[in-house]
Amino acid sequence: MRTNFRFMIVLTLLSLLLSACGSAAPTAAVEPTSPPANSAPEQPTVEAPSQAPIKLVVWWWGEQEAPGAQKFMDETIAEYQKLHPNITIEAVLQSTDTLIPSFQAAAAAKEGPDIQYFWGGVWTLENAWSNAIVPVDDLIPAAERDNYINNFERTYNGKLWGVPWYLSGNPMVFNPKLFEKAGLDPKNPPKTWEELKNACAKLNAIGVTPISGGLKDGWFGGWLFSILARQTHDSEKEFMAAAVGQAKFTDPAFSEWWSRLDELKQANCWNSDIVSIDYQQGQDLFVQGKSAMIFGNDTFLKGWADTIGWDNMAVMMVPKYADKKLANTYVTTAQGWGITSWSKHQQESADFLMYMHTPERLSAWFKYTGVLPADKRMDPSLIDQPILKQIYDWDTTVAGPNLENFIPSMLDEQSNYAGAQLLFSGDKKPEELAQMAEDVITKWRDQSAEQKANFEAWAK
Repeated sequence: MRTNFRFMIVLTLLSLLLSACGSAAPTAAVEPTSPPANSAPEQPTVEAPSQAPIKLVVWWWGEQEAPGAQKFMDETIAEYQKLHPNITIEAVLQSTDTLIPSFQAAAAAKEGPDIQYFWGGVWTLENAWSNAIVPVDDLIPAAERDNYINNFERTYNGKLWGVPWYLSGNPMVFNPKLFEKAGLDPKNPPKTWEELKNACAKLNAIGVTPISGGLKDGWFGGWLFSILARQTHDSEKEFMAAAVGQAKFTDPAFSEWWSRLDELKQANCWNSDIVSIDYQQGQDLFVQGKSAMIFGNDTFLKGWADTIGWDNMAVMMVPKYADKKLANTYVTTAQGWGITSWSKHQQESADFLMYMHTPERLSAWFKYTGVLPADKRMDPSLIDQPILKQIYDWDTTVAGPNLENFIPSMLDEQSNYAGAQLLFSGDKKPEELAQMAEDVITKWRDQSAEQKANFEAWAK
């Protein structure tokens, strides 16, 4: 999500966070379809709110990840208030390091926002398990909910526990001009692991860092896990099963990604200072033209293009070292919303969220951010940039789950985040990191019986 920034939040306030827990979701990642030709998009069914004076409080995040979101929110609120003069909406943009702790304090006191921003998967459902949010099934008609993309991330016990807002995916972004300078064909970028390592050699030969990243703040390791560990698996449920003890993270299918990441390190594919700079600084190296590739986030593409131009960017699927079903998918999640259990205006809150999904608002969102909304009714004719057309195609044909949303956060923090740092610092080898992952998840199961039970139920 900037993209998820989750580690910075969790690292700062680890004592305030519950270990992620869960239950199970369907495997299909997205279910979008284009609107029928020559037909008007279906308008959502909106229940008229009460005419008494009402104030809705929204705590949100997203401008950091999808620049332009603030303009969209300001305009959407203004337009909604014109339609509903009795309703006042106060939107509070949270900083990255206050998003989760502020809401946890509100949940403990049972007071605060009516509508809260959440990442997908376990980051939403842990708040359902703690009774901080309510299912939206009785507030939003099924015909409306069916238009939302990635509902499976927010589904538990047969109910939908939130409303998706926008999609966030992970292409590999590269600079075609640097590719050409190194003798690489930008129209035929690497598709396999060996081709990727060969590309690293050619880029190093002309003095260009092949891939840039930053691990100082840790959480980029979780991103690498979601992008790379998927390749030896058919479903996110395999990771959920391993989390509850039905497989081991030392098994080859779960541990190979550490070896493959180490291969990129040994091939000098990364910036030498990857451990000493943070995530954003690693991203900046690509925008500054100092690296040729990056494991990117498609929510950033429009902002990057405003800085370096679309001609200095292209996207490709992550090169493969394995060929299980998830290896052929595009990492996609939907950032979204929840309605709090203590809100006195739950129906009005749902009404506002449905308004955000009206065709006019969907178009406005894409106009301001260049990011795809999590709604099938997005008019694809609005996408005129080839790179964004490619993202739309991946999102609607080969999208797959973001694995970080389907594992306990303790595993992400203490294994993936920390492990990537230890690998690149040379302090641990791949087999040691696999054992570390198994040790962490064993500790989680021992310490978190209730969360483990939720995860087992979610995984069914």
